[in-house]
Amino acid sequence: MKSSELPVLLISNGVLLPGADLKIPIKNRNNILTIEKYLTKSTGIQNQVVVAYKLSTEKVYEIATVAYVDKIFGWTFNNVVQYSIHVVGLHRATIQKLSLPTCIISKIEEPSAILEHSQLEILLKSAKYIAENSTNERISFDIYNLMEEKEYGRLTDLCVSQLKQQNDVGYAQLLEYLTILEIDKRVELLEKWTKTRKSLKISAENLNIDDIQTKMSGAKQNLRPRKIPNSKNSIEVLEEKLNAIEFPENVTDRVFSELARLKSLNSSQSEYNILVGWLELVAALPWKTSTIDEIEISKARRYLDESHDAMNDVKQRVLEHLAVCKMNESVRGMILCFTGPPGIGKTSIAKAIAQSMGRKFERISLGGIRDESDIRGHRRTYVAAMPGRIIEALKHAKTDNPVFLLDEIDKLYSGNQGSPSAALLELLDPEQNKEFHDHYLNIPFDVSKIMFIATANDISNIEPALRDRLEIIEMSGYTLKEKTKICQNHLLPRQLSKHCISPDYVNLDQRAIVTMIEEYTMEAGVRQLERNISAICRNVALKLAEALNSDLGADTLPEFELPINISEPQVHQILKTKQAKRIRIVERMSPLQPGTVFGLSVTTNGGRVMPIEASKSEGKGKIVTTGHLGKVLEESILVAKGWLAANSERLNIKSLKDFDVHVHLPAGSINKDGPSAGTGLACSLVSLAMDVPIRSDAAITGEISLTGHVLPIGGVKEKVLAAQRDGLRRVVLPRSNYEEVEKLDSDLKNEIEIVLVDTIEEAIDAMIRKSPVLAKL
Repeated sequence: MKSSELPVLLISNGVLLPGADLKIPIKNRNNILTIEKYLTKSTGIQNQVVVAYKLSTEKVYEIATVAYVDKIFGWTFNNVVQYSIHVVGLHRATIQKLSLPTCIISKIEEPSAILEHSQLEILLKSAKYIAENSTNERISFDIYNLMEEKEYGRLTDLCVSQLKQQNDVGYAQLLEYLTILEIDKRVELLEKWTKTRKSLKISAENLNIDDIQTKMSGAKQNLRPRKIPNSKNSIEVLEEKLNAIEFPENVTDRVFSELARLKSLNSSQSEYNILVGWLELVAALPWKTSTIDEIEISKARRYLDESHDAMNDVKQRVLEHLAVCKMNESVRGMILCFTGPPGIGKTSIAKAIAQSMGRKFERISLGGIRDESDIRGHRRTYVAAMPGRIIEALKHAKTDNPVFLLDEIDKLYSGNQGSPSAALLELLDPEQNKEFHDHYLNIPFDVSKIMFIATANDISNIEPALRDRLEIIEMSGYTLKEKTKICQNHLLPRQLSKHCISPDYVNLDQRAIVTMIEEYTMEAGVRQLERNISAICRNVALKLAEALNSDLGADTLPEFELPINISEPQVHQILKTKQAKRIRIVERMSPLQPGTVFGLSVTTNGGRVMPIEASKSEGKGKIVTTGHLGKVLEESILVAKGWLAANSERLNIKSLKDFDVHVHLPAGSINKDGPSAGTGLACSLVSLAMDVPIRSDAAITGEISLTGHVLPIGGVKEKVLAAQRDGLRRVVLPRSNYEEVEKLDSDLKNEIEIVLVDTIEEAIDAMIRKSPVLAKL
């Protein structure tokens, strides 16, 4: 028999028979090495591979299958390349020498097919039965073709492979079948399995591997040496750990004096266990253990571009921050705070910073903390005392220069147990944190090497003294185009990997993505969109699980119509009720009545369109407000009414002094406040006085002064995005916000007409279709 050397793939379930085909997800390192070294490059080796079968971690079955490589699917997720391979069985072979990632094999020559009439009749009946009950037309065609060509050996193998695909035959039985060369014995097994297919159910847990292992030559079991317990007591072990640590000078005496006191105590005393716990914490802290920064700006830029779409300003600021760290070899004095709506990538960008620097990453959740001891820890005199979150995170990181993410720093609250925000002042002050003092530890610890990154949804909730220590980096929501790109490049691959689904098994149509964004989400970020993608993946996983007959750990996939196409109708079918169906305000309220105008506001969840409604009735100039308005917003109404009263004669507009005015902002259960609705209120009152409607495709925002000037506001991008999402086509902004407008994406500016104004008169002229105010001046 002629020997040859070929690359090898190891699988632990599923057997490839000659003439059959298999889809093999590449999971272990050996198989990945084989793919990358021999099958994805031009190495001179033919497109053939040996499919070998694992019996255990150290043992491989001696009979293998030589296969032809039909297709190789490759994809990248989180900078890791993954593969899936489709192979077709050629012939049986004996493994002579296994030297991963290759092996030397010799082809097994099968004897000529000599069957008695009764056996031939059994074979043809079984083949016909399998062909008629197969859901794959190609398999049925191949079976009938082999019957006509009288290729009985290949016909038997193909029929058995189809029983295997339906889990009617177990892994061990198929391996035994692979060793049988005589055609008549194969036919006997085929007849047996065909007759009992309805009752025979063999799972991977019930495989009789012992019978197969007897066929292995030279197999030896590896025995693990028994672990010898430590003969030293806990105090001696603790003393060795402390002696091995190089403490700062101001800490050494305190630590070893406490150790000496521990030795003098009896183990039954209550203070004994307290001292042991304290010394174990001291021994576990990274006093002078640091990771070496590996900052390469080009590599960091590439990683940020690959891991995050959009956010160009934020990525530029991060790269500048990393460049300073590389030049200065220090991060003192720079504490970044990412602020923006939920789900836009604040936490993930912080992880990217840590990864690009080669540092450990620790997330400290501050949301809802009311107790100062959560930051600084409890004093050891208290029962169940424990260190604060900062020291605990350092203990877990095992390095003194990690990246700490202070998540939801705007959700800190003052309580009866002190102010957590005040406790952070020392931690985030570069002049003080070289000797951070935790109440439980009660000795200074240098935290100046830590890079602190904070996240917040609303910086107005952060105490001024704490906010002064942060460098605020605003992160805004995404446009429809950006969300679609993020979904295709990040969300879908991540969810497919999470659900163990190969990307070549699913085809998500772009229109389906747009449907999910527009009809099933109302958010500035992409968190709800990812949940919808997860629902799609669960539906696909169910279909694959049903096809696999619940054998989710299989290395092979049965014949199945792939990829599974997900289009717009499938999205509606899977996601069911449109929980956040967008009812466009333009369609709902058009045409606008006089006194109604669309304003714009910003919440912690992003921007939104805020309708402003005003009505008049005969009276004495009284103003009534409803809609849960704040004090600042009510003052803006008075300013707008005062400006109108002062300028009505000049603009030739009827005054509202003889009318009672009712101003209402819908969604009355939501608190509304802020000065940016001033221009909208002024337009609403002018429209009401002139009895002329406002444009129904435009929205306005800006603070006003009593002299008629339009003052700048914040959240420009969020407000423009809100107008674009709700179908508006014009946005009126203060001219003072020109720089923020210039930073907007060109695609967004092409969809939305942005008008910049300096005065209330210009704002009114931009919002009213007929009888412009400027024409009357």
